[in-house]
Amino acid sequence: MKRQHGFTLIEALVALAILSFGLMGIAAMQLNALNSASRGYQHSVATLAAVDAQERLWQKLREAEGCTSVELGFSDAKADWKKHWERDTPSNPLRNATLDITGKSCTYTITVTLDNVENENGYGAVTYTVRLPENT
Repeated sequence: MKRQHGFTLIEALVALAILSFGLMGIAAMQLNALNSASRGYQHSVATLAAVDAQERLWQKLREAEGCTSVELGFSDAKADWKKHWERDTPSNPLRNATLDITGKSCTYTITVTLDNVENENGYGAVTYTVRLPENT
C-alpha cells in the first residue's frame, strides 16, 4: 500500500467551508461596528443641536426682561434653529430628524428625534431640559 502525502479533496473542502463561515462572522461584526459608529455620530450631532437650542434660549434671555418674555420672543429663533438643523443636504446628519422645543415658566424641553436610527438601544431621541433663571 502506498503512503498518502498531502490532503484529500474532501479535507480541503471542509477546511474551506470552516474558513468561509469564520470570514462571514468577521464581515457581520464589521457591519455592526460601522452601524454603531454611525449611530454614535448621529447621537453626538443631535446633542450638539440640543445645546445649540439652549444657547439660543440664553441669547433670547439676554435680550429680554426675563424668561417669561422669552416665551413670547423665541418663536423666530426656534424657526431659525429648525431651518438650520433640518436642512436637507447630504452632509447634514440630522436631515431625517425632527426637532422640537416646548416649555413654560422658564423651563424648556428640547427634543431631537432621529427617525433614521433604531429606538431599541436608546438612540432614537435626545431630550434636553433647560431651566433659565427668572431674572437676569
